[in-house]
Amino acid sequence: MASRLGDQISADHLKLVFCVISSYPLALIYRTLPAKYPIFRHIFSIIYAIFTMGLVLKFYEGTIHIGLTALFTYIFMKWYRGNNGAYINFVIVMLSLSICHIDRKIKGYEGSSKLDYSGPLMVAIIKLSSFGFNITDGRSNNATTAYNERMKIVHYPSLIEFFGWICFFGGFLVGPTSEYMDYYRYTNTFFISKERYISPYAATLRQITLGIIAAIVMILVGHTYNYSRMLDDTFLNIPLYKKLVFLNVVGLVERCKFSCIWLLAEGGCVLSGFGYNGIKQQEDGTQKHQWDRLRNVDWIACETAQSFKDLSNGWNVSTNNWLRHYVYNRVTPPGTKPTSRTLAITYITSALWHGFYPGYYALFIPFGMFQSLSRRIRRTIRPFFVINSSEGTSSPTSPSMLRVVWKKTYDFMGYLISMTLIAILVVPFELLHFSRIRKVWSSIYYLHIWGYMLTWIILGVIESVLFSMQQKQRKQQEVLDNQMNHKLKELKQKTL
Repeated sequence: MASRLGDQISADHLKLVFCVISSYPLALIYRTLPAKYPIFRHIFSIIYAIFTMGLVLKFYEGTIHIGLTALFTYIFMKWYRGNNGAYINFVIVMLSLSICHIDRKIKGYEGSSKLDYSGPLMVAIIKLSSFGFNITDGRSNNATTAYNERMKIVHYPSLIEFFGWICFFGGFLVGPTSEYMDYYRYTNTFFISKERYISPYAATLRQITLGIIAAIVMILVGHTYNYSRMLDDTFLNIPLYKKLVFLNVVGLVERCKFSCIWLLAEGGCVLSGFGYNGIKQQEDGTQKHQWDRLRNVDWIACETAQSFKDLSNGWNVSTNNWLRHYVYNRVTPPGTKPTSRTLAITYITSALWHGFYPGYYALFIPFGMFQSLSRRIRRTIRPFFVINSSEGTSSPTSPSMLRVVWKKTYDFMGYLISMTLIAILVVPFELLHFSRIRKVWSSIYYLHIWGYMLTWIILGVIESVLFSMQQKQRKQQEVLDNQMNHKLKELKQKTL
C-alpha cells in the first residue's frame, strides 16, 4: 500500500495509522466492560499497549524504556515527600526522553525519517511530569491555579490504575494526553452515571470526516507541495511571490499531515466516552453536549487563525496545556505576571521535548519571539480596529460601518501574515538541519527576520504615541457612552 501511495507514507507509518484506526472497534469493546470494575479497563489498555508496541510495531526496546520510566515516576513520587519532588521527577523523565532523542540523532537520516517509539514516549513524558506536580499539589494542598486544584491527586493510585492511565489505548501512540484525575473520574464515575447513555456517534463521525479530508488534501497535494521540494533549483529560481504562495500551500499540507492522525486518534477517544466534556451554553441560548475533553487539534480554528495566539490555542492542544500548566505557570512566581523570560523557558522546554535537531530550536525560539511581538501588536494596534457597540449603524457611511471594513481588513491581513510567517517558521521543523534551512530561508531573503526587526523598531518609536491615542479614544468613547445612556433614560421617562 505504501508503494501505491507513491511512497509518500512509509510502511511503518501505515502501521501506525492502522493502530490508531483500530482504536475504534476497541472503543466499542471498552464501553461494554463491566462498569463497576474499572480494573478491567486498566488491564485492557495495558494489554493494548504491550501488544501494539511489541507485536505490531516491534518497538521492544521502547516498551521497556516507557515501562521503566513510568515505574520510576510511580515509585519516586510515592516515597519522596520533598516539595521539590515534582521538579526532580520532571528533570529525570525529560532526561529519559533525551536518551531516545540522542539515539535518533546518532542514527542520522535513518533516525530522522524512520518511525520509532519516540512518539509514545513523548506522550508518556507529558503524563509523568504532570503526575509529579499533581501529587505534590495534593499533598501540600497548595495548588497554584483553579485548574491545578481540580487535577491535584489526593489518594495515590494503585500500580494497575497508574499504568492503565499511562497506557490508555485512545491516546497512547500519538495523543491526545489526559490528566490522571480526568482518567480516574472517567473510569470510576462516568460509566455508572446518566452520561453513559449519551450517544458519541455524531461527534465521532465528525472527527473521522475531518481526518479523512485532511488525509485527502495531504495525499493529493503533498506529492507536489512539500518542504523537500524547496531544496530543488526549480523552487529556488522562481520569483519571490511564487515562493511565498508555495510556502503557504506547503504549510497547509504540513498541518494536514499532523491534523489527520490527531483527528482520527481523537475520534477513538470520543467513541470510548472519554472525550465527553459536559454541556455548554450556546450563543443562541441552547445547550449542547461537548466532546472536546481530549483534544489535540482544532483544525478549523487553526486554518482560520488570525494570529499566533489563535493558532497556538488550537494546535497540539494537549501539549500546549502541559506547557501552560506545568512549565509556564510553574516558573512564574506567585503574584507576578509572566515575562518574556517565562515565554522563552516554555518554548525551550518544548524544543527539548521534541528533540535535539537544530531545526526544532530554529522553530520554537523564533516562534516565541514572534508570539511576543504579536502580543505587542495586539496591545498597541488592535484597539484601533475594535468595533464599539455604542457607535451608530444607521447608514452605510456611519463610523461603525467604516470600522467594520477596517476590522475585516485587519483580520484578513492578520490571517495572511500569520499563515505566511508560520509556513516560513515551520521550515526548520521539517528540514531539521541548518544547511537545508539556510538554503530555503536565504532564497526568500530572510523576510521574516527583517520583518520582525523592522516591526519591533517601529513599535518602539511610535508605541507611546499609540498608547496616548488609545487613551484619548477611550475618553471619547466614555463621552459617547454617557450621551447614549442619557438619551436612553430620557426615552424611558417619555414612555412612562
